[in-house]
Parts: sequence; structure tokens; C-alpha cells
Amino acid sequence: FVVPILALPAAKPRMDDGSCPPSQNWTEGQDETLRCSARGNPRPHLECTKDGEPFPTGVSRPVTRAHAGTYRCRATNPLGTAVQTVTVWVHCEWRRGSRGSWASWGSWGSRGSW
Repeated sequence: FVVPILALPAAKPRMDDGSCPPSQNWTEGQDETLRCSARGNPRPHLECTKDGEPFPTGVSRPVTRAHAGTYRCRATNPLGTAVQTVTVWVHCEWRRGSRGSWASWGSWGSRGSW
């Protein structure tokens, strides 16, 4: 008795705008997830970082202004590597009751001037 096995062709890692959107909008205080995945055969290992620190994908977490910035996602398998940069914008309310604003890493910087 023989069982047919579907053999998929080998493929280097691939990330596109659908699987790893290069711009993501989050809202301060809400639970959000960094959306990024990679395709390939064998299945690629995916690692995303922010400021050199690992940041897992697919994990919901409460958002703060510190989450705004640029994330680097890297997918690897024996056939190659794919890299995608993801900019996360965080919508936050101004403390004085204004309508809010979108912050990015460049707007807020690390000075805490917000």
C-alpha cells in the first residue's frame, strides 16, 4: 500500500505586503499584534526586532507610545533570507483633550517630549 506524498518545491523565504504590512497603525491602550509572516520551503524562521531587541509577532499586547517606531523582520531558511522593515504608528490622545495624533519613532524620539 503506497501513500502519495505531495512534495512542494524548495523556495527561499518571501515576505510581501500582504503577509508583512510595511506600515501598521496601532492605538494607544488597545491590544495590538505585530503582523508579519514569511513563506518558504522549508518553513523560514522569522525574527522581528525593535532597536535591536527581539519583538515577537502574533502576540497581542497593550500598546504604549514606546511601541511606535521601526521594526526589522528577518526570515531565514537554508535557501536564503528575506528582510522587511515595518513602521508602526501609534495613535495617541493628547493629554489636554485634543483629538489625538499619530506618532512615529521620528516624532517622539527618545526624549520623552510628549
